[in-house]
Amino acid sequence: MPIIKVVIEAGGILSYNFCMRKISFIFLAVLAFSLEAEAKIGLNVSLVYKKGIGKGFFLSTEQHSIEQVDEREQVMISMKNGIKAELSAYYVQSVHEYGPSGFVRVKGEVYNQSGKVVKTLNEPNLDIYLGETKKITHEERNQEEIDLIITPVSL
Repeated sequence: MPIIKVVIEAGGILSYNFCMRKISFIFLAVLAFSLEAEAKIGLNVSLVYKKGIGKGFFLSTEQHSIEQVDEREQVMISMKNGIKAELSAYYVQSVHEYGPSGFVRVKGEVYNQSGKVVKTLNEPNLDIYLGETKKITHEERNQEEIDLIITPVSL
């Protein structure tokens, strides 16, 4: 009798270890998938510089980019002439919607050729629906214009 008792107890220990391994594997798999399920934000950004506007004709320089932005990450779009935009974006949960948000809040600054901040996107908040386009314009000396055109998309 004692030999059979030991075998039964050993079998119980083996099935317990197997069960714990299975649970650990499932837990790690769920954790890995939950980290990958976070939606990424893509920003279609166009930076346009127009010079000589008041003279009846103008010279236009454009920089187009598609940037992938994670929360708390800033991206920079710059032109050869020194004009640049530093942007960050994150999802904003709407109280009127259930599920993933369709709103993206964009923050950042636009710099002119000398490196001076000419436009801040922090106040008021720049909230844009996914797929919509917003245009931010800064005019200098009635002859130069900097346009920042942003369209957020979900990646």
